[in-house]
Parts: sequence; structure tokens; C-alpha cells
Amino acid sequence: MNLLPDFKIAAQQMLFCWNTDNDQAVLERDGRIVWQGSLLPSFELSDENGQTHYTDAIISNVSTFSDSRYEIALEFGKFGRGSLQVNTEAWGIRFSSLEVVWHQPTSIIALYFGTKEMTDIQRRCAPSLAKPFWPNWKAEGYCLPCAGTNPTRSFWRFFDMGDSLLPLGSFGDAMGTSYAAAYPRPLYAAAMGGGDGWLSLGPGAIPDAALSLQLKSATACMQYLYREDLWEAPDLLNRRWSEPLRLAWGMNGFDAYDRLYQTFPVSGPKLPIQAKSFVCTWGDFKEGQFDLRAITERVSRSAPADMIVLDEYWETCDSSGIPDYNRFPEFDRDIAHMRAEGFEIAVWQSIGWIDQPEAFGLTDKDLLCGMDGKPRHWRWSGDPIYGQSYHYCLDPSSERTRSFLTERTRTVINRLNPAALKLDFGYGLPGPDVSVPRCPELRGERLCSELLQIITDAAKEAKPDIAIIYYGLHPLLHDHFDVINIDDLGDAGDSAKYEALGHNQRCMWSALAARHGMLINTSTGYYWETLEQILLNTAVVGTNGLTLGAIDRTGKAMTDSQRLRWLALDRWRRPGSGWSPLWLDADFGDVSREPVIRSWGRVETHQGGDRITALALRHASGDEMAFPQVSGIRFTGEWALIAQDSEDIWQCSKLVCIPFAPGALTIEGAFEAVIEFRHQEERTSMASNSDHNGNMTVNISGNELNEIVGFMLVRQ
Repeated sequence: MNLLPDFKIAAQQMLFCWNTDNDQAVLERDGRIVWQGSLLPSFELSDENGQTHYTDAIISNVSTFSDSRYEIALEFGKFGRGSLQVNTEAWGIRFSSLEVVWHQPTSIIALYFGTKEMTDIQRRCAPSLAKPFWPNWKAEGYCLPCAGTNPTRSFWRFFDMGDSLLPLGSFGDAMGTSYAAAYPRPLYAAAMGGGDGWLSLGPGAIPDAALSLQLKSATACMQYLYREDLWEAPDLLNRRWSEPLRLAWGMNGFDAYDRLYQTFPVSGPKLPIQAKSFVCTWGDFKEGQFDLRAITERVSRSAPADMIVLDEYWETCDSSGIPDYNRFPEFDRDIAHMRAEGFEIAVWQSIGWIDQPEAFGLTDKDLLCGMDGKPRHWRWSGDPIYGQSYHYCLDPSSERTRSFLTERTRTVINRLNPAALKLDFGYGLPGPDVSVPRCPELRGERLCSELLQIITDAAKEAKPDIAIIYYGLHPLLHDHFDVINIDDLGDAGDSAKYEALGHNQRCMWSALAARHGMLINTSTGYYWETLEQILLNTAVVGTNGLTLGAIDRTGKAMTDSQRLRWLALDRWRRPGSGWSPLWLDADFGDVSREPVIRSWGRVETHQGGDRITALALRHASGDEMAFPQVSGIRFTGEWALIAQDSEDIWQCSKLVCIPFAPGALTIEGAFEAVIEFRHQEERTSMASNSDHNGNMTVNISGNELNEIVGFMLVRQ
């Protein structure tokens, strides 16, 4: 047997070593272990008699094809044999394919990476003997962006979560795990590490299984859940996986995810016209406020935007695509009034829910059903006891279902001519423990992506420049839609403080997708108190969105100062997609603390060069603050700086400076004028030259925040 003892890769000041003789991998930095565990695949299986078995792989041979490409021959005991194609890359390890041939007809319950069968000694120490195996990925802690709530959490120590199943894709609560709603999932990856570095792991293709990180006591593994003991397997003897696992590492959690995501192609270019500010009706609808004309008048007065999003409840039922004239008796007239006031329309659509399938010619054969053949019901929380408003779920295996989704999408577009479709609840579908699509190729994480693709294709055919709004950080999904919605902050926790913290984290993680060319649309939660901090980060992230109703749950409404900040961002935001973050004052978080951004910027590439085009600056008190990355700028207070052309903030012809708190901003350079914009006057031009030191300074007091929209510095 020609075994290759070790795979070794040095990158990011760390050394990764995988000893294939005992299947033990270690990532270390200066001799300190960052992460350790096994990498060979293992399986839970079900045989023809319904008996459950476990088998992990043993290497029988390693063939070397080049300095970076290998084939590992695997044995799975009495169950079968296989091969694993392994590529070593500058960024890490890639399992390009896995093939297995079973000796007898076999159904896969789950595929694992990071488990081994327990020895007799280990069984004596295990807290549970329900399974013969145990996860063996070990690190100081875990990083899953925004997976925890109240307040938002992205980091845990290795012993904080106990026995947990953390969703990495679109299922979450549908498998009895943590809620982990919409944004930023699907991640299709997890990260493990600590103070010395982080390792990110995930598939290189959207899997036909439900993807989760399984935690057991103090260790973890990655689970690809199939449950073919319940559902017919596509092939009982031969299976092949494309890109089942990739590993990349970095100094912090963000860097580890970033390095993994950078191994995927950048999505196709998004149209600048698709980046639209919005006010969403959900803040009113969820409180039972359904007066569309009143909503339009309020938006016109306080928060002008490119479009108004009609959220859930606009239809007779979810997925009907038919306006609810009982709830909105003047729907057509109200929509015409919105357009007359200058607003475009966007509409909310569920990806896979339907409430009255029979009304649209759909039968049980077109829906996701259980083992009993009866349609499953689902809702966002997965609560079978106290939950209400359950939905049927569409199976894209059915041609009738596919035709229904296509025709519904076309009908909505032809009727309302929306600027965007806001798609939702890809995570609100039952998982393989209770139901799967009839077509095996559409199971697991592919269920959501397929439904998403059907709707997107139909929408683009009907209206090529329509914007498809969805969520998800992973590059594998980014060709399926146009705009990432950071989503409302109800999941961050029921307080203004928690919403501000949650939005701050979401903005940091959103930079992972922005680097892949995605448009980002921010949003609010349900507290007006958080708006300034949300909008300040929006100056970097993208376009502004508002989910709040007229009055929040504390009785507060939009203030004059907040209205001016909103107007400023809506008028002067950066167009287009694709940017990289410039970290000025940011903590990326670790197992001891959560990440937080204080000051940061947006770097765009134009004509082959990098340009800093926007900054969000925060300095609570004390002397002036300055950062070496943006020399020539000093400030107190809070400011957004936004270039108004494709040049950077030092070269642009017009530089907008938006105040968010009392303070002063000093910028070096030769300026022709400062134009002060006030809400009661279109603008006041002040022919102001730089001082004798070549500096331009603007000041803002607390009272002036209620009057001044922003300053425009015009260069000579």
C-alpha cells in the first residue's frame, strides 16, 4: 500500500497537516492548535431489512497525479468501497469528488465529515450511546454569522451550545434546530477556531441533503442529512458527490469565511437600476394597519424612497398572486396613487408556500408530502402545538407546480409591473426527517435553490430588468437573485439596543457577499431609535430600506433629524454593486466577544484601480480622530462621506458629508465651495475656500441636525 503520510499546506501564518495514515488533520499556528479532527467521510446507512449501520472510511491507497492532485482509495468495511479526489490549493484543501460503490443495496441516512466510531474506552466516557459514533472536530469555539439572537450572536465557546444542530442552509427550525431565520443564511459553511486563527469548512456545490453543523458536548461534525431510510434512494448501489468539502483558513472568523468564499466565481454583474431604496409595508401590516393610501401619504412626507414593498397579506392567500380586495377594497386605485406619488411597486412572494392548492389546480402530487402520502403543513416557527397559519409546501418535482410558479410570477408582473419581487421563506419548508421532493436531484438544499430559480427565470423572462430580492451570503446562490436584503431585525432581539447591535453585525458579514458583486439593501427592525446607526452603516453597505410602521412599539415615530438622514442617504447613496470593506476601527469578534464595526469604508474598483468611495466614521467623544488608511481626514462625532462619481474621496469632484451626530469634520484639499443642504431650503451655497493649512472644516451642532441634510464639498 503506497500511503502518502501527510498533506501539508502553509498559508496565512498557519500550517495545515493531514496525516492520512490515521486520518488526523491539524491546523496550527506557531505550534498551537487552531483546529483538529478527521476528514474522511463516514455514513449512517440503512440496509434492505431496515437495519441501521455506521461505517467510517479507511484508506487503502493514495495515488499521486500531480503536486496538487491525489486520489484516495477508500474502504467502508463490509458495506462498500470508494474513492476521494483531493486537491491541495494555495488557499486550503478541496475534495473535488467522492464516489462510493455499495456491496449490497443501501440507503444513506446521513453523510458526515468529522466523525469516528467510538472505541470501548470512549464509549465509557460518552454522555450518550444513542449512536455508535461521535464528532471529533475540535477547536476553541465556533463562528456562525448571526446564528444566535437576543442579542445577535456569531461566536460561541466550544462548550456553550451543548448538543445542538446548527443550520448552515435553508432548513433551520424545519429540523427542530435553532430558528436562525433568513439573513445571512444560507451560509453553506461553518467556521471553527479561536484566538490563534479560524478554519472555515463547507461544500463546493449546493448539496442534495440538508446541511448542518452538529455539536455534541465539546466537539462537532458536518452533517449532510438524507434520510433515505424514509425516502427512495436515487441509486442503491452507486453514489457520487461533486465538491463535497472545501477547507480554508484565516486569522479571524470573517477572514476564514472570506477566503473560503473567494474560491468561488464572482456572480454575474448586477444592474445599478436594481439597487432601489424602499419602504416596506410589513411594519404596518403586522400591526393590522392596511390603509395603503395612508401609508403612501406618510412615506411621501417622511421617508421618500424609490419603491414601496407590499409585504405579506397583500394577496388573498400566500402564493395566490391575487390582491385581497376584502382587505384592500381600493387596491387598484391605491396602487395607482402610489405610482402618481412617484413610487415604484415591489411585491412580497413566498418561495414555496401555498394556502389553497386546489384553487389553482394543484393536488397532493404537487405538494411536499409525508410518508403517509398526505401533504405536510408548515409555518416559520415549526411549532406543531400552538402555531397558527400553516401552509402547504410546493414540490418542484411536479411539472404542474413548476408551471404554477411560472404562471403566477408572470401574472403578478403583467398585472402590477413591479420593480422588484421580494422573495421569502426559503427556510420555511419541511426537512428530510418528514418530507422531501419526489425528484431526488431536488432534495436537501437544492429544494430552496430550485424554487428560487424557477421564480427568477420566470420573472426575468417577463421583465428582464426586474430586481429579485432574497438573502444568503454564499456565492453559490448569487446567480439566482440580484439584491441581498439584510432583512428586518425582529430576529436580533426585542429591543432597540439589540437591533442596533444585530444590524451592525449583519453589515459586517454582508461584506462577504459584496466582494462577490452582490447588491445589498439594508433594512430596519421595529424600533425608530436605531435608525441613525443603521443609516450610517448603510452609507457603506448600499441602499436604504425601512420596515418600520408609523409608530413603533414604544410609541416613537420618525424624528426630524432621522428624516433628514434618510433623505441624505436616499439622495446620495453609492450606485452599483461590488465592493470590498476597508476596516478602520472594527473588532472581528472571537469566542470571548461579538464583532462590532465602529468606522469603516467601501472600496470599489474602477478602471482597474481601487477607490475608497464611502466612509462611515464614528468617534463618541474626546479629541479628533484620524485613521492612517484615510489620511487627511480628522473628525469628531459621526459622519458619512460619499463620493458622487467613480473617483475616490480625495479625487471626486463632489464629496457629500452627512452628519449623524454633533461634531466637526476636517478634510485636507483645495475646494471651490461647500454647499449646505437644508430641509426647508433647497440649498445654500457658501463660497468657502480651504484655510491657510489647506483644510476644509464643516461643523454641526445638535440643533442643526434637525435642519441640515448634509454638506457637499466641491473641488476646484
